[in-house]
Amino acid sequence: MADEKILEVKDLRISFNVDSGTVKAVRGISFDLKRGKTLCIVGESGSGKSVTSRAILGILAKNAIVEGGEIIYDGKDLLTINEDRFHKIRGSKISMIFQDPLSALNPIMRVGKQLTEPIFLKAKANRREARGQEREIGSAIRKVSAAHNIAIDHDLLRKFRDCSLKELKNDVAKEDASRHATIKARNVEIVSNPNHYPSKTVEGANKYLFFKGGRSEEPKLIEAASLSEGERNALIAMLRSLIEVSYEDYKAELTALRDLVKGILDKELSGEVGDLESLNNRKGEVKKAKCSFAFRDDEDDIVAVFDVSFKKYVRFLSNAVKHERQAEAKKAKYAAKGEEVPPLTLKQRAKLPERFLTPAEASAMLKELCEKLVKHIDEVLAAGLGYESYSKEFYEYYRGVIRAGHRSVKKEEAKEQALDIMRQVGIPQPEIRFRQYPFEFSGGMRQRMVIAIALSSRPEILICDEPTTALDVTIQAQILELINELKEELNLSIIFITHDLGVVANMADDIAVMYAGKIVEYGTVDDIFYDPRHPYTWALLASMPDLDTKQKIDAIPGTPPNMVLPPIGDAFAARNKYALALDFEEEPPLFAVSDTHYAASWLLREDAPKAVPPEIVTERIKRAMERRKANRKAAKKGGKE
Repeated sequence: MADEKILEVKDLRISFNVDSGTVKAVRGISFDLKRGKTLCIVGESGSGKSVTSRAILGILAKNAIVEGGEIIYDGKDLLTINEDRFHKIRGSKISMIFQDPLSALNPIMRVGKQLTEPIFLKAKANRREARGQEREIGSAIRKVSAAHNIAIDHDLLRKFRDCSLKELKNDVAKEDASRHATIKARNVEIVSNPNHYPSKTVEGANKYLFFKGGRSEEPKLIEAASLSEGERNALIAMLRSLIEVSYEDYKAELTALRDLVKGILDKELSGEVGDLESLNNRKGEVKKAKCSFAFRDDEDDIVAVFDVSFKKYVRFLSNAVKHERQAEAKKAKYAAKGEEVPPLTLKQRAKLPERFLTPAEASAMLKELCEKLVKHIDEVLAAGLGYESYSKEFYEYYRGVIRAGHRSVKKEEAKEQALDIMRQVGIPQPEIRFRQYPFEFSGGMRQRMVIAIALSSRPEILICDEPTTALDVTIQAQILELINELKEELNLSIIFITHDLGVVANMADDIAVMYAGKIVEYGTVDDIFYDPRHPYTWALLASMPDLDTKQKIDAIPGTPPNMVLPPIGDAFAARNKYALALDFEEEPPLFAVSDTHYAASWLLREDAPKAVPPEIVTERIKRAMERRKANRKAAKKGGKE
């Protein structure tokens, strides 16, 4: 599990259309985020760090162009899913802490409302989604039973639903009783210490104790309702019969679709106009072979949307042929005048489609889709289905869907969740802070509040976009320590973006050093701090303040390049005193220093002249190694004692 990848970025390329041209912001970067680990992306302003994080979250600016690459999360490419599906991921699965906490908070809304709002929204979305799933399951049961003449005990289904809802009511009643006991105890404490709380807080505590404090803490449970063992087995047997016939139909559909796709693959795709005509003729066949039962809730799966994807690629091919013909006609027109084709104006460029494809590229993309689809279908057919276990799992899933569709979050419950999160992130007296406005908080407390909002939906991935830049050094340390603690407590996977290597020294597991839209060095925290290999990493380390350094801190000379016209060769060459002639001619690849360490520098080529880091960096590494050795020795000695 330590090396399980929760997020993969592959060859990501992003540009922006601006008045002066096209800014190449991210130029083919790849990295992995491991579950429960922290990946730090380090680099100067303009290196592409924040653009990468915004692409992961799906909040790029309107003038952004994703030219290529993939961002794989939960088996899906986040660059290809629609906004409705992304809305279920953003905030719920992947959250972000922004750089300036004051601008991230609404200045005219109490912080408590800003914290409970996402809790309510998530609960509402979950309830709406669950009810939609319940309707879909009911519709599927009716269709399959009618098509195969299977007897359905509707009274048993209704009783199953009623029992599931009564169980939910009992569970909610018990939760309310537990919550009431907690609130009552806290209000008793507030009333007992009125000098420590504002008068309004004490007044509110007294009101709660007067109106609700005397309420019995024992929940009033409704009459127990559950299916008998015989009824449960009968329902599972009924579901099993439905699943069996559905799966047989599904396998037949899959086989038909696989044979159709193999027929497309057997024909040589050349990228010529003839391909377009033949593929257009097959649209009807593909639509008839669409399979949707097993993948009904996953419109991004290539099986479920193959008919849509097929049309998309045929459209790509059609547009490619059209653009190619137009370009040839335009070129011939200007050639007849003895002139070259003029470059497109900004207005003309804005009207162009986001992606250009040649006919050959469109055909290749269709072929790749077909190959993936055939492989996927063969895997599904080979895997089969364990009906007994699957039927029992589906019974529990259906029961959970019914309960989730009626599970609402009350105002008191949301407030309790919010207060718990505020305590978790270290905000003192959360009952008082809950009703305050952002301007009543210090910078550090505002950032803690932003972290609390980001964690309110219990995400798996947390993106921290320079969260300590606007804070003083003491508060920085507290926020970094808090993020580290939350990572361990909640098993978060973190992407931490910063321009300061010193900030991440004690919290990173892996580090990616970015410059001019590319990753120039990638490795573990030990690789980067104890064995840096790229001159840009040396420059960042040399510019980092240190209590033990006696030499003058080295500033990085020059400025980052203009990415409207990216430099030829190594983008850092003009600022690199170790640059070779080759750096100005050809861009270096990522050389493997070890299994975990890579650097894009021609200095790592076998015939390159030997270069060592600046003295300030080598001295710093030497001191760090000595401290590490001494700490290990002391720990070993302490263990023996």
